[in-house]
Amino acid sequence: MASAFKANDFSGNTKITDAGIRNNFSKSLDPWSPLVELIWNGFDANADNISITTRDTGLNATESITILDDGTGIDFTRPDDNFLRFRDSLKKKSHDVHGEKGIGRLAFHRICNRAIWYTKFKDENARIEISSSSLSSVKGTTIPANEQNALLANSTSGTCVELLEFIGYFPSQAALTSQLSLEFGWYLALNPSKQLIFNGQIVTPPEHSCSDTSFTIEGSEFKLRLIHWRDKPASERSYTYYRSSSENVIYHAPSSLNKKPNYHTTLSVLSSWFDEFSEDENGQSLDMRSMQHSKVWKTLQKEVGAFAQDHYKSYLVGQADEQIQKLIDDGDFPDYSDLGKSYSEWRLGNLKGILRIIIISEPRIFKDSNKRQRKIIIRLLDKISVSNENDAIFDVLEGILDLDEASMQLFSDQIKTAKLNNIIQTIEKLQKREAAISRISEIMLNHHNETLETPDLQGVIEANTWLFGNQYETIGAEETTFTVIAENLRNSIAGINEVLDDDVDDGANLSGANRQVDLFLVRRNMQYDSYNNQPYFRCVIVEIKRPSIALNKKHLRQIDDYAGILAKHPQFNGIQTRYEIILLGRKISPNDYDISERLEQVAGRNDPGLVGGGPIKKYVKTWQTIIEEFRIANDYLLATLQTQRDTLESSKEDLLKHLHSPTH
Repeated sequence: MASAFKANDFSGNTKITDAGIRNNFSKSLDPWSPLVELIWNGFDANADNISITTRDTGLNATESITILDDGTGIDFTRPDDNFLRFRDSLKKKSHDVHGEKGIGRLAFHRICNRAIWYTKFKDENARIEISSSSLSSVKGTTIPANEQNALLANSTSGTCVELLEFIGYFPSQAALTSQLSLEFGWYLALNPSKQLIFNGQIVTPPEHSCSDTSFTIEGSEFKLRLIHWRDKPASERSYTYYRSSSENVIYHAPSSLNKKPNYHTTLSVLSSWFDEFSEDENGQSLDMRSMQHSKVWKTLQKEVGAFAQDHYKSYLVGQADEQIQKLIDDGDFPDYSDLGKSYSEWRLGNLKGILRIIIISEPRIFKDSNKRQRKIIIRLLDKISVSNENDAIFDVLEGILDLDEASMQLFSDQIKTAKLNNIIQTIEKLQKREAAISRISEIMLNHHNETLETPDLQGVIEANTWLFGNQYETIGAEETTFTVIAENLRNSIAGINEVLDDDVDDGANLSGANRQVDLFLVRRNMQYDSYNNQPYFRCVIVEIKRPSIALNKKHLRQIDDYAGILAKHPQFNGIQTRYEIILLGRKISPNDYDISERLEQVAGRNDPGLVGGGPIKKYVKTWQTIIEEFRIANDYLLATLQTQRDTLESSKEDLLKHLHSPTH
């Protein structure tokens, strides 16, 4: 016959008054904080599984909450070392536990009136109860197995806490799940064998990414995992955890990445090298001290630090790129639409590179400024970076930004590279243009009879409007109204589209010439006079005759007539409007006298191709003239580049294929 059970009462009072206990808890304590503390107590007791169950009254109010764990249980045989201690926990020096002050268990009084602990320790059962009306008074007694909480009936150890008589509103399951994820996510990620369940739902770590590496130091392998959290864990700083092969934490300390703005990580270093180091019950060990003075440990710190810093720099670059894109989307960047495509792309990339380094060094520099301030700073940096004074950026910011040596060197290189990149871009641009000039020369020399005005030459012109000079690079972005009216006026000139026998070049036939059409390009935009800085409208009109036609006095008379019509048209006859009419063809007829005479009359103005001045300037140019002007203007650079032309395409189709690709 079994002996009768005899209860052991271990009730008592803490060494601090009820009022003293309450003063240790903030009045703004979050309602889930008491729950968090009790869960940590379970994990500190080596629990692998913890489940939380809430019961509602049916009126959107909480009736009770149960926290069950399968840990070692509460050692009720030593009440003076646990429940009767306050702010003096025996766990405080261990690296593998969370609780330090021994006060978390009493936080329940902020959300409910009673807390009951059912525990099983070394197969013995006990019940402990504390009321919020008297926090310093602990009622504890051993209980027989049949009085144990049913949730612990089949367990060899563990604890079940019941929270009863709730005060006021308690957060919803969705809100609590989110908070538990933020609080315990890092711990669950480091300990995949651990499990936390809330009302039947497994609590998972919040959104994160992992970076892994491994290295060997004096024959011992170390596996490093860096967990980067999108959101800050609720109460966890950025720590590095050093773990033995059994995954026990033998040491932890704030990482070098701690307190980085908006950057939250957890680092784990796993190695069997840590197996030989242990702590006594006070958390002290000669082995632990010797570990921190060993050569392996010092090398390990350098490796961990370098890996962490590399990840942080990559994060900063990513954040900087996102911030730069937002600045672009918000219209804080300069507008490069008036620049050529290649140069505008380079300017944008150069400015991005400078801002990236600045933002990496000072992430909040633009976040704490208004739109006007951002635009001023960004535009000043852009202008200075492409001037002869771009070194001034480095001189100014060097004394402002807190850059380490490596970052300073990177920034210095960026400024110096700006000039080099500009030179490289210019050379590439010039090389492409020289190739285009050579292809045009080949077409006009050997393929002019078979080359059509549309679409052949039209595609060449649209892709290479710089052929008429850098000031013509944006032909085609004209004002629609001007285009329509200008073309209508042109078509009103008698015989403008007629081709006569005298117009056709030697080697071409009249029927073939008539099958082609002339090309008409215009542009109208506002510019400023460099003399008095007054605005004016600049109107450019290009009349391109088909390659099979030789320019003669009839075509010269046509642009004279066209100039006269424009001068009299009320919409374009303004003192702030200036015109340039360019007549372009493959060659000037050798039998023509008028064009040559007009060219000689104004040759002294040093304006190639000019045949008439005044408010409406008129030009007559051939493709060969344009080719020669380009080569003369760029003679020194072209000779220096020593561009090879040996592989120039020979067929018209190949030549046009390349010429239809923009070379801006």
